[in-house]
Amino acid sequence: MLRRPYREQALPYEARKQAAANAYTGLCLVVHDDLELRLRLAGLVRRAVPTLDAHCVGLAALDNLSAEQLRSYCAILIIVEFMQKSAGTDPLAPLARLHARAPLLPLFVFARHGNERLAARAMKAGAVDYWPIHSVDVAELAAALQPHAGAVAVAGEVPKPAASASDGSDYPEVAGYRLLKKIAHTSASTVYLARNSDLAQMVALKVQNLQGLASVSDEDRQRFARECEILSSLNHRSIADIIDFGITPEYLYLALEYFPCGSMRERLKNPVSESDALNYARQIAGALQVVHAAGIVHRDLKPSNLMLTTDNRVVLIDFGSARAQLIGHDLSRSDMMTGTPYYVCPEQIDGNDPDQRGDLYSLGIIFYEMLAGRLPFLGNKLTDIFDGHRSGPIPSLPAPLARYQPLINRLLAKKPDDRYASAAQFLEAIEAVAGPRSS
Repeated sequence: MLRRPYREQALPYEARKQAAANAYTGLCLVVHDDLELRLRLAGLVRRAVPTLDAHCVGLAALDNLSAEQLRSYCAILIIVEFMQKSAGTDPLAPLARLHARAPLLPLFVFARHGNERLAARAMKAGAVDYWPIHSVDVAELAAALQPHAGAVAVAGEVPKPAASASDGSDYPEVAGYRLLKKIAHTSASTVYLARNSDLAQMVALKVQNLQGLASVSDEDRQRFARECEILSSLNHRSIADIIDFGITPEYLYLALEYFPCGSMRERLKNPVSESDALNYARQIAGALQVVHAAGIVHRDLKPSNLMLTTDNRVVLIDFGSARAQLIGHDLSRSDMMTGTPYYVCPEQIDGNDPDQRGDLYSLGIIFYEMLAGRLPFLGNKLTDIFDGHRSGPIPSLPAPLARYQPLINRLLAKKPDDRYASAAQFLEAIEAVAGPRSS
């Protein structure tokens, strides 16, 4: 078995003891379609109960959670917009549906534009408590949440249902980790929310199960080791920190810091202000500077690989398609087209290995999407999207944002030689157009 030692184990004993004492012992869920609003409530939860972490999702994602996933939370906090009632819909309907699916799960309502009558309706629909969102008292919130956070801590375990053919709960046994719920799944791997038993912290545990496969090539193992080594070699606040990794005969695993606030993909479901778009673009470019300086091309830059933190920081993750310059050309050929079609650069579509300017093209797509609220190249078929990247005209930004059009045009140039040569060059250009960032 190959296993990388925990980075945090180099800390002095007292520091590790204090970190364990401050670790999260429970997980709640904050629900609302406005990312910034639910981030603020998640921050309030952590202030009220420091041992309670908060995961954030939108209303659509709430309805898609399985019973197993709901059981991993000690409480759910729903922000309800009573002034946005559409014809034929009830703002409390999501609460009622959730209570019907999980009648024992504590549900807390935080209301915008509510009143006493609506508070009574919320309690009747299944809420155990109710606050106007603008007047939440931290001490009261702590008193309400602490018993539920404590119940999870006392139990010490989130119940794991017995495995069956239909519930999908046959989690792998990974030494040193307790798997709480499934976060994401692809044909190649599964990502779980897990707790590290040695460090008492939540992690995102990416596992590739090798059991039952006819054969696992050296290339597969090299690809996984490559991702681990790339992440281990970087140290930057906008690049995800690797905590642990290992290779066994049964599986490959990688433990990364966990981002409960979700990804840029979810953020883009709501309008992004001009100032936020500039802030995010600068942060992404800053991360790419570090990546490219290490001789690495990400090759899969897209919103779902950009995570958000409670302080609105962007963190770059998932280097599964990345290639260090020292790695042989043939190894990267097998995953040449793993980049999402909407964000892939023209040269990658044509079967050529992109350099750092390919990542800048993908940044250009994301920057345009943040400013315009839509993707620049769409189509009913994959070939239509690819044709847009190869030869389609670059669409214009809305008139109030026209000053950023030269930046977009150069980022999205069809030929790499016509783009910015580096992330640093793009950062200089954005400062010239937008001015220095405010302190």
